[in-house]
Amino acid sequence: MNKRIFLILFAIICIVLTMPAEAKTWYVDDDGGADFTDIQTAVNSASSGDTIYVYAGDYLGFNVNKPYITIIGEGADLVTVGPTSQIRLPDIGNATGTDLEGMKLMSDLYLSTYGPAPDCTIKNCILVNSISTAFGRYYSASNLTFEGNLVNGSGSINMYGLSSKSKILNNHFTDLSNTYSAIYFRQDANFCTFSNNVLENSTATNMLTVYNVPGCTITNNTFRNNTGVALRLYKNTVTNTTITHNIFSRNGGGIKFDSAGDNNKIYLNDFIENTAQIILLGTAPTTTIWSSPDQIPYTFNSTTYTGYMGNYWSDYNGTDNNNNGIGDDPYVLPDSLGADNYPLMQPFENYFGGSGPVAPVSAFTASPISGDAPLTVNFTDESTGSPTTWEWDFGDGANSTEQSPVHTYSTEGTYSVNLTVTNEDGSDSELKTDYITVTQAGQVATNDLTISGIVNTVPASAVFAREANPVKVLNVKNTGDETLSNISIAVYASDVSSGTVPVDTTTIASLAGDATTTVTLIDPTIRDLEGGTVTYTAVVDPDNLIAETDETNNNKSSSAKPLRYNGYKGKGIYWEGGSNITTMHTFDLQGNLLYSTQPDSAYQPVGWESRTETWTASDLPVPDDSTIEKVLLYVAYNWDQTPGGYPWLNIDFNGYILDNGNISTGNGTLYRDWSNFGAYADYEYGLCVYDVTDKFSSAGNSLVMTPVGENKNALYPSTLVVVYGNDNETRKQIFINEECDELGLSASSYGTTPEEATAYAPFTGMSIDVEKVTNAMLYSFAGSAGPDEGNLLFNGNIVATNAWQGSSNSGSPLAFDATNYINATGNEAGVQSTTSGGMDALQQILVIEYEESAPAAPVADFTATPTSGDAPLAVNFTDTSTGSPTSWFWDFGDGANSTEQNPSHTYSAAGSYTVNLTVENDAGSDFELKSSYIEVSEASGSTVTLYFDPESSSVSENESTEINLVASNFPAGLAGYNLTVALDDPAVAEIVDIEYPSWALITENSTLPGTSIYMKTVDLEDSVKEGAADVVLATLTVSGKEKGSANLSIGVKRLEDDSGDSIEPALLAGTIEVTLLSPLPGQEYAPRDLDGDGLYEDLTGNGEFSFVDIVAYFHNMDWIEENMPVEYFDFNGNGRIDFDDVVDMFAMI
Repeated sequence: MNKRIFLILFAIICIVLTMPAEAKTWYVDDDGGADFTDIQTAVNSASSGDTIYVYAGDYLGFNVNKPYITIIGEGADLVTVGPTSQIRLPDIGNATGTDLEGMKLMSDLYLSTYGPAPDCTIKNCILVNSISTAFGRYYSASNLTFEGNLVNGSGSINMYGLSSKSKILNNHFTDLSNTYSAIYFRQDANFCTFSNNVLENSTATNMLTVYNVPGCTITNNTFRNNTGVALRLYKNTVTNTTITHNIFSRNGGGIKFDSAGDNNKIYLNDFIENTAQIILLGTAPTTTIWSSPDQIPYTFNSTTYTGYMGNYWSDYNGTDNNNNGIGDDPYVLPDSLGADNYPLMQPFENYFGGSGPVAPVSAFTASPISGDAPLTVNFTDESTGSPTTWEWDFGDGANSTEQSPVHTYSTEGTYSVNLTVTNEDGSDSELKTDYITVTQAGQVATNDLTISGIVNTVPASAVFAREANPVKVLNVKNTGDETLSNISIAVYASDVSSGTVPVDTTTIASLAGDATTTVTLIDPTIRDLEGGTVTYTAVVDPDNLIAETDETNNNKSSSAKPLRYNGYKGKGIYWEGGSNITTMHTFDLQGNLLYSTQPDSAYQPVGWESRTETWTASDLPVPDDSTIEKVLLYVAYNWDQTPGGYPWLNIDFNGYILDNGNISTGNGTLYRDWSNFGAYADYEYGLCVYDVTDKFSSAGNSLVMTPVGENKNALYPSTLVVVYGNDNETRKQIFINEECDELGLSASSYGTTPEEATAYAPFTGMSIDVEKVTNAMLYSFAGSAGPDEGNLLFNGNIVATNAWQGSSNSGSPLAFDATNYINATGNEAGVQSTTSGGMDALQQILVIEYEESAPAAPVADFTATPTSGDAPLAVNFTDTSTGSPTSWFWDFGDGANSTEQNPSHTYSAAGSYTVNLTVENDAGSDFELKSSYIEVSEASGSTVTLYFDPESSSVSENESTEINLVASNFPAGLAGYNLTVALDDPAVAEIVDIEYPSWALITENSTLPGTSIYMKTVDLEDSVKEGAADVVLATLTVSGKEKGSANLSIGVKRLEDDSGDSIEPALLAGTIEVTLLSPLPGQEYAPRDLDGDGLYEDLTGNGEFSFVDIVAYFHNMDWIEENMPVEYFDFNGNGRIDFDDVVDMFAMI
C-alpha cells in the first residue's frame, strides 16, 4: 500500500480510537523514512497510551516494559516478527493493557512470564513457525483477549494459572502438531472462555487440554479432521466446565476424560464420525451432565417443542417414535461415564435455525474404491449441517452436482476425490487423496511388498509413558521388478482401539524393484502411567491399493515392549508423582553460606570397604562471633544394586552414628532416581541429606562410612554446607533445593532430546528485592558431570554450555553468577545433559546478596505467658524486639530483674506488676513498658507449692551443684512426706547425694546415684508448725555428666499435714544445664555457677565467691574470651568480656 495513503487511513483510525489527549503515534519502517527502523526502539521511546504503527517488513522480537502500549502492524501478511528472537510482555516491568494487532509472529511469545501483563489483546495476527506462547505463568495475565488469529505449527498456546477469565475467540487453528497439546488451560486459569474457534487438519495429540482448571466455557467451536483428541479434560479439579454448541467431526477422539472432575456440563454438541466419540483414562468422574440443565424451546420438522436436549451422536441408532427430534432410548457412554438421556436425532444446529455454527461439514463414502477398468463407483454424501449444493470432483476431469452420484472410471490409475458442500451459512470440502484405484482389466500383479526387517521402538527396549514414541519399520521391500509409487504404511498400537485404528500413517513416494527402505513413524499416544506392554504392528499398503502377488505378507509386529517412565529425562515432568529439584530450606539473614565438597579421589567404586572424609577448619572458615543456623551433610551414591533398592550403611559423623542399616528407614532425607529401562534399568542413584547442625565443629569434622552387610553401590564425594548468621555480614537470601535426577542425552540409546534430558530447580518460598541485589550466585551440584559436559539454564535461557568440568568421580558444583538473570519470583535453574555419558543433578543452591544497609537501633517488644494466675506464678518472657539488640535488661516490677534475652521469673505474691524491657545495640537503645501486665492472684486451689531453688541451675561436666527442694508454706503444718524427683535425660546429669533437714530424724531414699529417686521422712518433733513458709524439704547434690540440658520434676506419693490429711500441692519444674568448662590456667577446678543464674562467679571453682575470683577474672580475661562461652562470664550483659565485668563482680561482693 502507498505509505501516504495508508498514513491518511491510519490517522482516521486514530481519531476514532478513544485515548488520552496526550497519546502519541509512532511509526516504524525497516526501510527507513519513519520515526524508527525497529520495534524495540519505538517501544522504548513510547509512553503509556501511545500507539506504534509498523509498516510492512521483517523485524526482530521485542519487549514491552510499560503499560498500555498499542502496536499495530500494516497487516499480518505484510509484517513479520522473528523467528530468531522472543517477544516478552514484559521482560522486566509492567505490560498491562498491551495490544498487538496485524503481525505475523514467528518468535516465541511470553506474556506475563517475567512481569505482570493483565488486560492484554492479541488480535488479527498469524502465529507460525512452531512458536510457543506462555500466558500467566508467573505473573498476572488475567482478562487476556486472543482473537481473530491464524495459528499453525508444532508450538503450543499455554494459559497458565494467572491468566484467569481470559478469552480465546474467533481464531483459526490448523496444521498443529504438538506432541502433548496444542492449547492448554493450565492450573488455576479459571473461568476462561474458548469460543467461536475452528481447529482443523492437525496432528497434535490433543487440540485443547483443560488441565486442573474449573469453571471454563467452551462453546460454538468446530473441531474437525484432526488425528488427535479434540478436547481433553485432565485432572479431578476440572469441574463445572460448560461445553455446548460445538462440532466434533472426524477427529481421533471427541472428548477425553483423563481423571477429570465432576459436574461438567456437555450438551447441544455434534459428535460426528470421531474415531472414538468419548474416551476415558484414569478414574471416571462421579457426575457428568450430558443434557441441558433446563428445558429449551426448539423446532423440529416445523413443530415447536420445549424439553431437555442432549447431544447429536452420529453412531446413535435409537428410534424417535413421537418424532420430536429426541431419541427414545439413552445414548450410553463408555466406561461408566453415564448416559445422554436426550440424544438428538439430527445435528443441534437443525433445531434452532442458526443458534451456533451452522456451516455444513463435508463427508462422503464410496463403493467400490478399487477394481478393473471400467470401474463404476457409487458415491454417498454423508455431510452434516444441511448443505444445499454439492460439487464433486472425481479426479479424472469429470464432476457432478448431484448429492450422491454414480461415476465410471474408464482408465487405470489412482484418483483423488473432492466434495464441496455449501449452504447459506458457509461451505466445506473433504478431499480424499488417492482414494480410487483402477487397474487394467486382466492385469497380472508382478510385484510384492513385504517388511523384511523388524518393527521396533527407538530405543528398542521400551515404550515410554507421558510422551510420543517413534516406531521404526526396517527394510520395507519391493520384491518385484517395477517401481511402485505412493506406498502407504500404517502402524497400529495394541493398546489403542485394540490395535484396529492406526496411530500414524505415512507414504513412500516410490520404491524401485528389489529395493528396500526404512521408515520411522510416530505414535502420538500419551500414556500417563507406566505398566503393561505395547505391541506395534506395521502394515504396508493397508488398503490393498497396490496389486501384489501376495497380499498376506504385508504386516509385521514388534515384540511386546514394556511401558516405562524414562529415567534419563527430568523426573518432575516424565514420572507420575516425580519431583523437580525442590526448595527444601530457605534463609533470610545477615550471614552467609559455606560449602566444601571432597575431592574426586574420595569417590569409592562398587565393592568399597570403608571411607573416611575430613574437613579442616580452613575448609569451612566460619567467622568468629557467628551463629550456626544450619549444617547439612550431602551423601550421594550411584550404581546401587542392593536388594530392596536401598543401600545399607554405617554413617558416623564426628563420633555420632547418623545411620546404621537401611538408609531409607534412617535419619536422613533420601532422594533417588534410576533409568528404569535398558541394561541399567535398576541401577539406582541417590542423595541422602542429614541435618548435622548440633554435631558440627568449626574446628574440623570427619565422616566415616562402612557398608552394612552386602555392598553393591559406589559413593560420590560428600559435601558439607554451613549456613551461619553474623551481624558483621551483609543480608543474604539463601535457597537450598534438593533432589536426585539422573540425566542422559541420546536419541538412539536413551530416547531423549536436550529439552527432555533436563532437570529443573524452581526456587520458591521467598520474594527477591531485585533492585537491591548486589550479587546472586548459583551453586549447581552434579555427579559424574564433566569434563566439558552439561548446559546450565536459568529462567529459560541457556546461560552456560558444556559447563561442568568434573569427572565421572566428582560431585562438585558449577558456580555461576546469576545476578543479571534474577527475577523477583519464579526463578528456575535447569541442568541439561549434553553427552550420552550422563550426569546426576543433585542439590542446587542460590545465594542472593543485598547491598549493606546502615545499622538500625533496636525496637523493644516482648510477650509473656501466662500473664495471669495464682501465686506463685511462673512466667516465661520472650523477647520479640527487632533491629538485632545485643543486650537486654528486664525489670519485672517486683524488685527483680534479668539480663537474659528470654528469662523466666516467678511472682510469689499476689499483685499487679508492670514490666519493662530495655534493649540496646551499637546504633542505640529502646524500651517497652507494659503497665499492669502481670496479674497475680491469691492461690484459689492448693496453698502449697513445691519447687526447686534455684529453679534453673548450671554445672560443669564432672562437677556438682546443690539444689534445694522447697515447700512454699504449710498452713496446717507437716507430718511427713514421700516424694520423687526425676531428671528427664539420664545422659546429662544425675543425683549423687541427699541432705535432709535437721528435723528429719527418720529418712529413707533410693540408692544413689540415680536419675529418678524417692525420698521419705517424718517430722517426729513437730518442728514444721502451722503456717511455716519456705520450708526446705531436702538438698539435692546433682552432678553433671555431659554437655546438655535436663528437666527436673517432682512427684508426690504422700504429703500430709499435722492432722493426717493429704496435702495436694502445686508442682513446679526445674532445669539443670551441664556445660563443658575447663579450669582457668593455674586453677584446679572449673568455674561454678553458685546461684544458678547462668553466670559463673566462682572462677576458682572452690565453692565460694570472693575477691580471689575477681582477681582470677582480671588476669584471665583474654583466655576466657577465647576459650569459654562468653555468655557465662558476661556480668554486665553487653555480649563481650571487658573491664566493666570486673567492676560488676566487685559490686556483687
